[in-house]
Amino acid sequence: MNKHLKIVLVVAVALTMVLSACGPSATEAPAEEKTKVAVLFPGVVTDQSWNQFGYEGLVRAQEECGVEIGYSEDVSQDEQIEVLRNYAAEGYDIIIGHGGEYEDSIGTVAQEYPDLRFGVADGEPKADNVSATTLSFRQMGYLAGILACETTETDHVAYVVGELLLCTDQGLEGFELGLETCGREIEVTYIATGDWADVAKAREAGLALIDDGVDVLYHMLDTADAGLISAAEDRGVWAIGLYRDSSSLGPDAVLGSTLGSPGVMIYELACGRGVPLEIVVVDVNTPGGVDMHMTDLTPEDVQQKVNEALEKMRSGELHVEP
Repeated sequence: MNKHLKIVLVVAVALTMVLSACGPSATEAPAEEKTKVAVLFPGVVTDQSWNQFGYEGLVRAQEECGVEIGYSEDVSQDEQIEVLRNYAAEGYDIIIGHGGEYEDSIGTVAQEYPDLRFGVADGEPKADNVSATTLSFRQMGYLAGILACETTETDHVAYVVGELLLCTDQGLEGFELGLETCGREIEVTYIATGDWADVAKAREAGLALIDDGVDVLYHMLDTADAGLISAAEDRGVWAIGLYRDSSSLGPDAVLGSTLGSPGVMIYELACGRGVPLEIVVVDVNTPGGVDMHMTDLTPEDVQQKVNEALEKMRSGELHVEP
């Protein structure tokens, strides 16, 4: 039995039927078929991070765009093509991979099913019937970089990710640009733990970085962020969260969080708004897109500098490539 339980959620519609002695009325119209959308997630949809936000975007598409939805959790690299083909064979109209790690498999299966639509979040479209959306990790990284450069005392910060992907590289580019704004030379260490969800690995990486002189930790992780932030909390250094306000993970460590819900990407693709062979970017000017939250641990003058940069990005006065 396939370990991935395909979960299908269907909005129940109450049908009032006019019955006669012979059965339903002859004039009764058949129910309109819904567009069927399936999403593959690399982790579990209760991780309070990447996968959960993506799932929430899928449910939002169900509610607002009237689609029928299904999903598979914790789909590993070697299982992607099989799960994608299964959804295609079962008649799903739009099939989406939640992460850049799906782009190759989706490109392969999309060519086998040219009449279906496929999507990838945070990846590149590799077939004529594939659309893509991405968060502007450059813009998120830029805002985090300003915050980090204004608060580091050792002039050594770190960016910790699960795997080295295009989106993590883009986040690093933005982070480094933000670090340039305080007029000092800041060293940044960029490492991958090899796992988006392993809390212990992220904590070990954080502790090693702190021992090496790092005093601000930024990241692109899923549930593993709890381990990284706990290392900062325990050692008395700073951390910057991602996707949501992460201050509950480290009340004495989290300066702020770069906000940007992966759910917006899935919502757009699930509602059929993606454009084949194009990448739609969710950025500072997208409703529910890139934003910044700061805690009381961040001095007011630093908050002001970060917020001014954000407003200049939104007005176009400051351009940070999405």
